[in-house]
Amino acid sequence: MIVCVVPYNRREGPQSLADVWNDTGWLTFYENRRNTTSEVYPSEWFFLKDLLTEGMSVLDIGCALGGLSSVLSEHLSSFTYTGVDISEEMIRRASVKRPAHQFHLIQEGDLSVLGDRTYDLVVSLGVLHLSRRWREMIGASWAHTKKSLLMDLRETSAPTIEQENISYYKVGQLLGKQSKATLPYNVINAGDAMATLLDRCEGAMKLQYYGYMAPASEATSTPAKSVFMTTYRIDRR
Repeated sequence: MIVCVVPYNRREGPQSLADVWNDTGWLTFYENRRNTTSEVYPSEWFFLKDLLTEGMSVLDIGCALGGLSSVLSEHLSSFTYTGVDISEEMIRRASVKRPAHQFHLIQEGDLSVLGDRTYDLVVSLGVLHLSRRWREMIGASWAHTKKSLLMDLRETSAPTIEQENISYYKVGQLLGKQSKATLPYNVINAGDAMATLLDRCEGAMKLQYYGYMAPASEATSTPAKSVFMTTYRIDRR
């Protein structure tokens, strides 16, 4: 069974995740992170390396400062890159930092700003386990996928954990400041995850996954002591 939980902030009630991601500390955090191939997780690179082709179009969901475009440029001489994020601050900085690419502000789980455009590769990495609307985002991502979707989840063999009052990311600890803000930290039962993918990625011709067990991040408070960091590649054809 897939558990659906009403969004809840453990200290102050419901809080906009966009407000949390608009903390300017994230700009510094991502300035020199996730910008090179060496900073791509092994579970991500396992599939990404085989999906890179000259002239491809890429949509990066939760793009932060667009660091993935720099990774792509290490391997491709020609590609188009579009980044979307719920943080106005990061979209503003990304647009200045990387003017050759396109960036759009979105609402969580809503890609309507893109109209009916589709992309050879849609990427959603390091995002869904911090989202209240991860199921909607998978469906929206798939709708804009022309060929392949690359995404990741944090998984477990135990029951799904989505309750923000017991499983959350401590923003202040991550950014090195006294912020009380938190983000959800979803740890999804592997069976629930597969059921969601089969439901939201209608018409998929091939689904592959790869991952490894790792301790839950030190910046989290969660009942899960370890998580399976699973990356999925889902192809239309």
